[in-house]
Amino acid sequence: MMQTQRLQLLPCTLKHFEALLHGNEALAQLLGIDVPEQWTEYPEMVLVAYDKLRNDPALLGWFFYLAIHKADNRLIGTGGFKGRPDADGAVEIGYEVSADYRDQGYATEIATVLIRFAFSHSYVNKVIAHTLEEYNAAVKVLQKCGMHFAGAVNGDDTEPGELWRWEITRENYEAGTAHPSAERS
Repeated sequence: MMQTQRLQLLPCTLKHFEALLHGNEALAQLLGIDVPEQWTEYPEMVLVAYDKLRNDPALLGWFFYLAIHKADNRLIGTGGFKGRPDADGAVEIGYEVSADYRDQGYATEIATVLIRFAFSHSYVNKVIAHTLEEYNAAVKVLQKCGMHFAGAVNGDDTEPGELWRWEITRENYEAGTAHPSAERS
């Protein structure tokens, strides 16, 4: 589990995914939290992520996290990695915050703690992320976390069009670009 001042990031296990597949109420009962109807804009990703973890249980920890607002005891989004670090020590992060909790710094907290977690492993040399090819809230979040523009790339099957690639190296991270609001437990 990872924590920030206001959030808890809980690794989504097969048990959590199975509860979600039975509906939000099943996950709410399992975790003892509020799971609002519109906690994600991408509910179809739950099944995709479940299948991926079921086929590769070693992804746990390097995959899908549930973002739980501590004070509200509510699921407000997700964050995580697109898989384990590659042979070059690079790992990709992603995150989502539900509409009711946007523009309050939660995405920055999620991205920051994911970066911190990644660099707590000596074999990780770089953390990357992708955004749409426009200056938007996601870009601002990554910049606040110390990530730098690394060029435009073509999207894959799930992300058509051109994307911007962002990255932070271990060297830059250790030079002090980390955000102070995240803690790991």
